[in-house]
Amino acid sequence: PWLALNWHYRSRHESLIAFSNYHYYNNRLLTFPSPHRQGMGVSWRPVPDGVYDRGKSATNRAEAEAIVAEIVCRLKDKSLSRWSIGVVTFSQAQQTLIDNLLEEVRLTEPEVDAFFSEEADEPVFVKNLENVQGDERDVILFSICYGPDRLGRVSMNFGPMNREGGERRLNVAITRARREVQIFSTLRADQIDLARTRARGVRDLKNFLEYAERGLSAIAEANQYDP
Repeated sequence: PWLALNWHYRSRHESLIAFSNYHYYNNRLLTFPSPHRQGMGVSWRPVPDGVYDRGKSATNRAEAEAIVAEIVCRLKDKSLSRWSIGVVTFSQAQQTLIDNLLEEVRLTEPEVDAFFSEEADEPVFVKNLENVQGDERDVILFSICYGPDRLGRVSMNFGPMNREGGERRLNVAITRARREVQIFSTLRADQIDLARTRARGVRDLKNFLEYAERGLSAIAEANQYDP
């Protein structure tokens, strides 16, 4: 016997759970309409100058630097620093790069370093798709990492998304936030060619990027209603 939960306790804005509700829960979860308020919901943060260093470091430095800049800006702002922060990356290499960049900042910015201490109620964390399950924060910053290489080519290899169960990892990762999710991405939905892969995780990643960029209209167009 099994019993499905009726709502998602963590999300304090409807857009944070709308994608998963449609793609993974058959719209069974009860959600509550939310106003468009700054600082809540899902937002798209394009990084057009990013490059995926495929075959070498397997990182996207521009995305990493953009996320670190956002974290520092938030932690130095009295009104924003009250909201806890988590970073989720799509690869171990990108996680390590962001960790290293944050370490450099913490050495010179003691007021920022305090938010990483284990004594903090919810210290800033940086994790990847494989180990973020069970964690939650007020604000989650995503680094997609993958995208065009230096020659402008986009490989259809998106790490965990290509493997069996990739869609479950995506679902876990995108539902970690209580208030806000920001997606930092060089990759755009229209650059993912589903004719070159059969992985459901990759298909869902494409849909998620489209949702992040266009909002609820991307789901509304996909809905098919029973007359």
